[in-house]
This record gives sequence, structure tokens and C-alpha cells, in this order.
Amino acid sequence: MRWRIPIVAILALFVAVSCDQQPVSPTGDQVVAESPAFNWMNNPDNGNFKVYRDAFDWRYCWTDPDSGLRACHGTVPYGQEPEPDCDLQQDEAPVSYQDVGWLDPDTDWCDYDLKAHMQGAVWITIRDTNTAGDCFGDALVAEGWGKIRSNDNDACGQEEDDPSANVWSFRSQGKLTAVGGETLNYNGLAHYFWSNKSGFSENVFVNVH
Repeated sequence: MRWRIPIVAILALFVAVSCDQQPVSPTGDQVVAESPAFNWMNNPDNGNFKVYRDAFDWRYCWTDPDSGLRACHGTVPYGQEPEPDCDLQQDEAPVSYQDVGWLDPDTDWCDYDLKAHMQGAVWITIRDTNTAGDCFGDALVAEGWGKIRSNDNDACGQEEDDPSANVWSFRSQGKLTAVGGETLNYNGLAHYFWSNKSGFSENVFVNVH
């Protein structure tokens, strides 16, 4: 039995974008200006069979347990009907993935530790779960384009007799527009740990100022 909280399974259930503030996907120049000049996605493919790359529509949320602020990050609207008072109103460019490990079609690919990486531009919505409002039932705090990246030391997780730990995390940031029109800086982290010996733990925060 493998223990793993799949990335897609924890995908956001609630998120955000104002009706009069239609999101516009960032241009190539804007994304490049905020990204490193060289990374694993713009590194040319040299045909290494241990490296697998792809792009996916994506969505993920986490809630800061101290402040009650919920940060959602996505390239697609939540559900089939976009939330009229917040969230993306249309599909945008997907995020990029890279898995590094031994991919053998004749055996179980989970027999090998696949290192998973993800990064891309996402629409970020911050809402206050302590205050009622029009954004999925909560008050919208701020939203706008930003970027996210994640790392996972083993995309399959651990079997019951595996002594190693599975660690995966997400980091996001952006300059968001508050409900009142001012610009807010956002930084977010969701860090998860699982091992058969110690169990599950997490460190999650949402910082908007």
C-alpha cells in the first residue's frame, strides 16, 4: 500500500476573480521578467529517457490555520460554471511539469523514486474564510496573476515498509489587486511531510501585505 496525498486530489474546492476584473493571461515578456533566465523548463531536451516533461491544467488551494486566509492558485475556473464574483472566468495556459527518474514501461514506475517538479503562471485568489462574502461564500481579499512552483522527492510516496520520508511542497508569490484597488504583495507556502514512522505533518501559511 502506498501512502500519498495526490496533488490532483487536494485540488482547490473554492477560489476567486471579480466580474468587473476579467483576468488577462500574462504576456511572455511579463512571465520572463519574473522568472529565472535559465531553468529546467527552458533547458533544451537532450533526449534523456529519465526526464519526462509535460504541461497540465492545474488548481490548488491551502488555508492558513492562523489567519483563516485561503489562497487558491489555478489555470482553470473551478467547476463548470465560473464563480461570477471571483476566480478565473476562462481556461488559461497550463503549468509545466517535469518528472526525473527511471521510467520503464515494462515495470511499475513507482518502483523508482520519481522526483517531480512543477512551475508556471497562475491566477491567485485570496479570500477570508472568517468573513462571509460573494467569493464562494467568503469575502474576497485580493487576486491577480502570480507564479507557483512545487517539488516532490517521490511522486509515488512510500510503501508500508519504506523507511524514507516523502516530502512535497508548494511556494507561490505575486502582486495582487485588493478589493479596494491597492496592490498587495503575496507569499504562500504549503509544505507536507509523511513517513511511516512519524506520520503526517504540514506547514502552511498565507502572507498578504
